Amino acid sequence: MDHYLFASKIKDLTLLYVEDDPKIQAYLAEFLRRYTSNLHLSQSAEEGMELYEKIHPDIILLDINLPGKSGIDFAKALRKYDCNTRIVILTAYTDKEFLLIAVELKLTRYLVKPVTSMELMEALGKAADEYSMIKHSSLIDLGEGFQYDQESKMLYDGEQHTVTLRRKEMQLLEFFIAHAQRTLTYDALQYEVWPESIMTKDAIRAQIRNLRKKTHPGLIKNIAAIGYRLYDGDNL
Repeated sequence: MDHYLFASKIKDLTLLYVEDDPKIQAYLAEFLRRYTSNLHLSQSAEEGMELYEKIHPDIILLDINLPGKSGIDFAKALRKYDCNTRIVILTAYTDKEFLLIAVELKLTRYLVKPVTSMELMEALGKAADEYSMIKHSSLIDLGEGFQYDQESKMLYDGEQHTVTLRRKEMQLLEFFIAHAQRTLTYDALQYEVWPESIMTKDAIRAQIRNLRKKTHPGLIKNIAAIGYRLYDGDNL
C-alpha cells in the first residue's frame, strides 16, 4: 500500500495498540506515529479496556498473548456491546480453530508475527475502510427488526412500516445512536436532549418507556445506578 494513501486513511482515526512485549510495541509504535498522532499504548488487556473506555478508539491493534486476560478475552468482552470498532489481531497461531474465532469476533484481519510494515499497513488500511463504511452508513440496526434511517430520520419496524416519533423522541433516539458505545447518565440526557428545560429522572424514564413501547423492550438497557445504554446489536 502507498504510504501517502495509508496516512490519509488513518491520520484522523484513534488507534489503540495493546502489546505486552515492550520492544515489539516500541518498534511498531514508532512506525505508526509516522502516520498518526492519535496512537495510544497499553501492555495488558485490563489496562487496554480502561483506555478503551476513555478514548473509544476506532481501530484496535491487539496482541493475542497478553498477561492475565488474553487478546481473545479482550475482543470477546468488547464484542458484547461494540461491533463497530475494528480489531486487528497479532498472533503466532494459524490453525483452523483460531480462524473460526476470528470470524466469530468480526476481526478485520489477523497478522502472524513477525509482521512486516507492508502487512501492517494493508491490515490497518482495510480496518480504516471498514470503519468508514460503518460510520457513514445511514441505516442503523436497532434489534428485533427495527431500523432507523439517519438520513431520512425515519423509524421502521420489522415489516418496514413507518413508526411515528415525536420530535423529542427522535432527538433522544439519535442521541443514543450517536453515543452507542457509551452508558449515558441522566445528567447527560438532561443537558444534551433537554437543554431548554429541567427534566426530572421520572420524566426521562417516561420518554424512554415511550421509545421502548414504539420499538421493543431491549432497545435501551438500564445500567444500574448510572443510566442507560442503547441496544448493542451487530451494527452498533
